[in-house]
Amino acid sequence: MPALKGQSAVAGSRSSRLPEMSWNAINDSGCYLLVDSGELVRIPPEVVAPGHSPLVTITATKETRVAKLSDNAAEPISVLRAIAADNDYFVNF
Repeated sequence: MPALKGQSAVAGSRSSRLPEMSWNAINDSGCYLLVDSGELVRIPPEVVAPGHSPLVTITATKETRVAKLSDNAAEPISVLRAIAADNDYFVNF
């Protein structure tokens, strides 16, 4: 289950209500923000369809965290930037 930002007892946490999860926990199509870099990743429905291999993999020494901005993988960038900014995320797209 994804952790929701703003429900953490950690001091200085964001007030966001976007679902945040590990890259490997993505099970749904949509637009995701890479939390550390502020970059956008679009995950089309065919990528997460049953029986399909992942088209993109990330190999890193630390966990890659993402925040789900939208269920729509074709959401306009201007809308996605506004969602991220409204939820206090750094945007780099």
